[in-house]
Amino acid sequence: MPSMSETIHMSSERSMMRELKYLALALVMDSAFCSPLVGQQPPHCAQILFCLFNQEAAASDPAGIHKYSEDLIGLIVPPEAGKADIEPLADRLARAEQMARAGSGKLVAEADVVRAFNELMAKVGAPPSIRADEASMRRFREHAVSIKAFPALLSADRNGTNCNPGEAVFLLYLLISENGILHEGNLDSAQALIQMNSQGIEGYGVARMEGLGLSAKKPDSSASGLLSSYPSNHSRNATIVLFNHVAGMLGF
Repeated sequence: MPSMSETIHMSSERSMMRELKYLALALVMDSAFCSPLVGQQPPHCAQILFCLFNQEAAASDPAGIHKYSEDLIGLIVPPEAGKADIEPLADRLARAEQMARAGSGKLVAEADVVRAFNELMAKVGAPPSIRADEASMRRFREHAVSIKAFPALLSADRNGTNCNPGEAVFLLYLLISENGILHEGNLDSAQALIQMNSQGIEGYGVARMEGLGLSAKKPDSSASGLLSSYPSNHSRNATIVLFNHVAGMLGF
């Protein structure tokens, strides 16, 4: 039986590996979905998923909010859907985000994010094991508040069980990338990586999928794999309907 210190060490390593998995997915999906995060980022934030989107979420001008919305839509909509189909979704999300921040628009309930993911998985043919639940969503967002992590992006301190529209899309992406499971430890790991980078400790910014044990997973067996292959297996109209339905469930 491992000692307490060994148990803590192993738990820390697992948490770090999950964050590195997020980094790999962010890099791969960013290039695959044609949604690069542009603009100058502080060196300590380079290629850390939560940090990058937290910076974009902090934008308050219409152009910045629209860029944030474009990048969010690029996380969940494969490029095969076509730019002409992606741009209207980004426009709608930007409007919803601006209105929610101004107090004249609707916030998105955590339950609706979970329901959107579960319905999306059912529509793309994911096995019943790939589903999310409200309790884990609640724990994840509450943990972000408890460690004061990424406050522009994750808003449970302000909105309780509701989310800003952009936050809802980001959470949907996390669910897709992790097959419906949100790990609070990834928030801790992201904070630690930012601290390491701010102190000049490098080497954690880029991760390769092969090094994380992900290459053995069949692409079409995961939530992200099934979603990315959907446009090539269905008509353009069916793809538009799918993502419009998801957007509608998230209130934009």
